[in-house]
Amino acid sequence: METKTSLTGKAHHYVPTPFPESRAFPWDELLEPTQRGLYELLSWLEAACGWSLGEGEARNEHLSTSLLISGPRGAGKTTVLLSALQALRDWRAFLGLKPGGRLEAEASESVASGPQAMRRDLCTTLERIEGRVVWLEPLDLEPVPPGANLLATLLVRVRAALDAPQDDTSSRGGHGRWSSSILEESAEEAWGKLDHLIRDASFMWEDSASTTDTRARAEQQIKAAEIYANFQQRFAAAMENVAKTLSLPRFGTARGEQVILVLPIDNVDRSIEHLHNIVKLTRMVASPRLWFVLAAGHQEFQLFMERSFQKELILSGQAGIGALGQDETLSIARRQSATTLRRALPPSYRINLGPVDPYKAWDFRPLGVDAEDGAQTLGHLLEQLRLPCSPTREKPRVLASFADLINLAPRLSDTVKTTYRMATRDGQDAPLRKVILTPAGKLALHLPARTLQDLWHAARRELWSTPASSAEACVSDGERTIRVVTEMLRNAIDESDLPAWASQQLNNRILRYDEKGLIFLDLTGKPVRRSKRTTLSDVLEWPRRGRPGDAASKTEEPLLLSELHLRHFHDVVLMLSDLDREGSSVPLPGNVAGWFMLLHDALMLFEPPRVLNLDVTPFEMSPELVVTLHELWVDAAPHEPLVQVECWWSLPSWKTFVEFAIFTAQWKAFLKRTADGYFKVDNMKDSRMKVGAHHRFIQAAWVENICSVAGRKLGGWDWGDARSRGVESVLLEQERASALEPYEQRVRDTVAKLVEDIRRYSVGSDRLWTARVWLQNALPLLVLPEFAPVPALSELLRWQSGEAGENEAWDELVAYWEDHGPRLTRLREQMVRAAVGRSGASEALRRHLGRDGGLGTGLYYDWLDTVVRTWFRVMDQEGDHLELGALRRVSPVQDVHADASHGH
Repeated sequence: METKTSLTGKAHHYVPTPFPESRAFPWDELLEPTQRGLYELLSWLEAACGWSLGEGEARNEHLSTSLLISGPRGAGKTTVLLSALQALRDWRAFLGLKPGGRLEAEASESVASGPQAMRRDLCTTLERIEGRVVWLEPLDLEPVPPGANLLATLLVRVRAALDAPQDDTSSRGGHGRWSSSILEESAEEAWGKLDHLIRDASFMWEDSASTTDTRARAEQQIKAAEIYANFQQRFAAAMENVAKTLSLPRFGTARGEQVILVLPIDNVDRSIEHLHNIVKLTRMVASPRLWFVLAAGHQEFQLFMERSFQKELILSGQAGIGALGQDETLSIARRQSATTLRRALPPSYRINLGPVDPYKAWDFRPLGVDAEDGAQTLGHLLEQLRLPCSPTREKPRVLASFADLINLAPRLSDTVKTTYRMATRDGQDAPLRKVILTPAGKLALHLPARTLQDLWHAARRELWSTPASSAEACVSDGERTIRVVTEMLRNAIDESDLPAWASQQLNNRILRYDEKGLIFLDLTGKPVRRSKRTTLSDVLEWPRRGRPGDAASKTEEPLLLSELHLRHFHDVVLMLSDLDREGSSVPLPGNVAGWFMLLHDALMLFEPPRVLNLDVTPFEMSPELVVTLHELWVDAAPHEPLVQVECWWSLPSWKTFVEFAIFTAQWKAFLKRTADGYFKVDNMKDSRMKVGAHHRFIQAAWVENICSVAGRKLGGWDWGDARSRGVESVLLEQERASALEPYEQRVRDTVAKLVEDIRRYSVGSDRLWTARVWLQNALPLLVLPEFAPVPALSELLRWQSGEAGENEAWDELVAYWEDHGPRLTRLREQMVRAAVGRSGASEALRRHLGRDGGLGTGLYYDWLDTVVRTWFRVMDQEGDHLELGALRRVSPVQDVHADASHGH
């Protein structure tokens, strides 16, 4: 195998690193989710020890003595169990303390937070329960057959704890070593009681129906009933004797402290039978001296419980018949399962192990590798994985490494970067993160501990594997990245809770190989769509239209309301549609969606792109960050006269998710920067001019943000300062209106510079070509009444006289608008029709008319045409809003009137 040279200049020989499925770790080497889980578990054991004090007298209460450690596959459930045993055996070594030492933080009485606070509290907890917890031999249900006698299995493990050598393991002694005669006498009594319980366990556990002899079966049932009548009392007494016997060599008889026994049970969700038997066991032998620690996936645990009760209903003949009966059976099983779990495992008894925080995953490095490997974090490895390059792509390459699809920090200017970090800060005391993850990166790196380790090893394997020839190095580096991402995506699909049709469609129809064995995405039929998730940030309401002092004019005005909604981006949700069944869809789990978006973007960088069916619109890919909302009353449309028209501010039809992520991050920072009350408007006092100034500012910032992402730098939105006429100049200027016109001219200069770059550097269907389409078709519509309700808002596209003289690039753009006036007219009309079609009134009418089997289709389109005609009659009554020859024909009001005269 060949060697590969690292960034340090040293040659590496790749050798796979064997690592165990799970193992015990010292406290400092555990990941944060497992640290929190272990902390909760040991705190519960301390509470169990405290509760068991003074339990010699009988209690008329039933205590739940089971804990559930739940989490996704590979979250570290077994690691928590193994690490707990290590902590109980030698807690000072587990916490990294010298013999007899204490934590420096505790000694200095300093206030710690996070993991340090847990470590300090854990030191106290482990010191208090030292010697008081007997950890029984773990029970792994993976190899245990479903019909195994778990009661006998438990009792044998308890007896094994008695048979183990009883040394004086307490360091808090003073009582000395007790005589062997006392120990033997106590152990003999406990051992005898356990022996009787083990013999009786078969009658308690086994099904008497297994024998065919009627008399024998009846005798067996009678004996089982006799045993069960006092079994729990005898079991509780036996546990008291066992606890007393195990306490003697630790504490003696004078101290009064006794131990508790803990049985860890792993893979509880192995099957329906295993889970049902474990719950049966924990209810049968409940004792304050015996605690069960169960490890299972929470979803599987709950689902298998429901299935076990459903199976009982079916076998007993109580299941319903038909669809309604099956639904009723499932409902009964779900209620029984919830009741059982609430008794056996109350919500507070459940310890959840979540995935690793994606920002901590970026800094992850596994243990057990050599020192040089250990210096490389996951983020460092991802920075070395190269993306595909092409001689036809723009230079310089801005997306060179796989980390560029995950980390936004290099794409943001320093001011935007700082503001964005403040906007996404968890709290005032939370540290600012150096890495800024994309939405896809957050979802993809939100991994269980074991999967995170798999990703690190996969990245290292590809980096150190045999390199390709120099002629194919560029493409080969890209293929290495694709192999890692594809492997992670398939793993995420296989371990998700997607229905069978969804996982099959993703694995076999969307993820495909070409004739060369190279992976590509087949999105024919648009099986994956983006569901938009935003929350409202600010609202600017325009004063009512009409002539001042003319109350009748305002009363008769069809346009009732115009508002500008600023929205916060909230979440990315990808919906997968079933290509074989119309109307069937399911949201992709976060981890699957994250790796899908990363693979999509990486494949889009190949030449030609390895993604089929790129026919997407910006409305499908981008969230509605800014929306102009209008309320229109249409007397001529009596079926649904009140129409709310939402006009989404458009973005270029970028072909990768990372481009939208950069724009969204920069816009989030802009909203954070302006959140100090700049957009707060009192509609009762503030004039239309002030509202218009705010709208013009947002409009100009929107265009400048687009230009920064569409340009060659791919981001880096520069807000400037008071002297550079940027965003900061408008916010810092006392008379903010005086800084607005220079800022708008700066934006026009930016647009002209982008046009020059398109003319000089654009090659084929690249990002610059996408920007050209938006500048030509969408930018002129952005200043029309659909987005800007008054003519004053069209100032953004009016080049001011005396500003920078002639500009050839700007004139070229204006000439295009003038030459394509009729096309822009139709684009505007189509945009309005689409907005009306998305309205709630349109959906209500379609739903109502759909009941007649499609006979009302003509009536619906008559209503739609009426609303659109009314819209242009109302919005264009003041004439041309631009007063530019290039856009004088954008308003289709004359065409609408002509259609009306002929009777539409």
